[in-house]
Amino acid sequence: MKNKKGFTLIEMLIVIAQFMTAQRKARDVQRKGDISALGKALEMYYTDYGEFPRSSLGEIQLISGEIIHWGGVFEDDGYTYMATVPTENRINSPPYQYCYVVSADQKMYGLFSNLENNLDSDYNKLNNGNPYNFCSHDYNFAIISPNARLSDL
Repeated sequence: MKNKKGFTLIEMLIVIAQFMTAQRKARDVQRKGDISALGKALEMYYTDYGEFPRSSLGEIQLISGEIIHWGGVFEDDGYTYMATVPTENRINSPPYQYCYVVSADQKMYGLFSNLENNLDSDYNKLNNGNPYNFCSHDYNFAIISPNARLSDL
C-alpha cells in the first residue's frame, strides 16, 4: 500500500473554496452587525431629538449641520451615540459601502449594504428579491426603522 503524502489538487481546491466561502460569510455577519448597531445609535438619537439625523450623500448629518462620516464619531451635544461609525470591511465591486437615508419628515430611516453571499436569508429580503436603489447604488441588504416601509424612504 502506498503511503500518501500531502493533498491532491482537487482536495486543495475544495479547501480553498470552503475557506473563501467562510470569509464571505464572516464579512456579511460583520456588515449586518455594523448597521444593526448603527440603527440602535440612530434610535437613541431619535429618543433625544424626536427625529432622525438628516442624510447627506448617504452619510449622517446632525441638526447642527455637521456631517458624521463613516469611520467617524457619532456624537452630538456632548453625548456619544457611537464611538466609531462603522466602515465597510471590503472595498470592491459591486460597491461595498454603507448608505444611510432618512424620510423627508425625519421620522424613518434606512441603512443599506451589500452582502456577498446571495444565499443569505436576508439577501434582498425586504424588496421581494429586488435590489434597493439608494445613494446612487443598488444594495441587497437593508435595515429600516421599525415604523418604516421601503416606499417611505
